[in-house]
Amino acid sequence: MKLANAIVRTLVSFAQRRLLSSSVLLFPFVLLSLSCVVNAQSGRDISGSRVEDESPLEEMRAKSEIKYAEKARLEDLDRAREAAQLGAELHNSYSRNKVLGQTEKKKLDRLEKVTKKIRGRAGGSDGDVILADVPNQMGPLLKRLADSSEDMLKAVEKTPRQIVSATVIERSNEILELIRFVRAFLR
Repeated sequence: MKLANAIVRTLVSFAQRRLLSSSVLLFPFVLLSLSCVVNAQSGRDISGSRVEDESPLEEMRAKSEIKYAEKARLEDLDRAREAAQLGAELHNSYSRNKVLGQTEKKKLDRLEKVTKKIRGRAGGSDGDVILADVPNQMGPLLKRLADSSEDMLKAVEKTPRQIVSATVIERSNEILELIRFVRAFLR
């Protein structure tokens, strides 16, 4: 406060020596200077919020949250890669053999599980998905499933960890709906 009073006295004496027009111009500067000094002495920043150093505990917590979010993002990326690989393997296997065996059915189950995890982490849930132009043959259906899995991988790769992606949710819902159609063919 002593510093603020000294600044004000100096500015006032300076203003008294100047013409009235000069003091009118200096008045806003005096107020600004005084408010900055008072805020600095009271431990507040210009916006009025309290300036405090982050405690080591808060800093560690923030770093831990960032590390956890990045780990979760990398896990989602691995899941999306696995989903794209499973989709491609299912399509390739059917293209060669014209039938889905027990191994492919397990891959289909795994694709469903991985896709549900991706959708859940992206903030999506079960919803009514209506697909347009669903193929009525197994080959084109599995091709679309493989393409959708690849599209989901690209969407996950493009999505930063802080953002919820509607595209990822849409692709995962599409994949799950396509899996339902594939299972209907297998019955």
